[in-house]
Amino acid sequence: MPNIHVGTSSADVPSRAGVGTTSQVVIAENINRVGLVVTNLSDQTIYIGIGNTSTLNAGIVLTGGGGAWSMDDYTYSKEAITAIGNAATLTIAFQEFILRP
Repeated sequence: MPNIHVGTSSADVPSRAGVGTTSQVVIAENINRVGLVVTNLSDQTIYIGIGNTSTLNAGIVLTGGGGAWSMDDYTYSKEAITAIGNAATLTIAFQEFILRP
C-alpha cells in the first residue's frame, strides 16, 4: 500500500558521509523522512542497511562509481541508515526528503 503524506515534502540540504570498514550510522533516523536517495561516490562497493547493522557482501549494494539506491513505497523507512565498505575512506552522497507541515 502506498504511503500517504500530509503536508509539503521538500528536500533537505544535500550531504555526504564517510564510510569505513565497520558498520556505522551514516544517515540518522528521521521521523519526518518521506524519501531518500543515496549514491556511492567511491570506486569500491558500499553496503547499506536500514535500521540494523550493515554487513559486507549483504544488504543493499551500492556499486563503486555511482551505484545508487532510492527509497520508495516498498522500501520506505524512517530508521537510521548504516553503511560499511572494504576501505576506510569511502564516501556516499545523499539527499533526504522531509515532511514540512
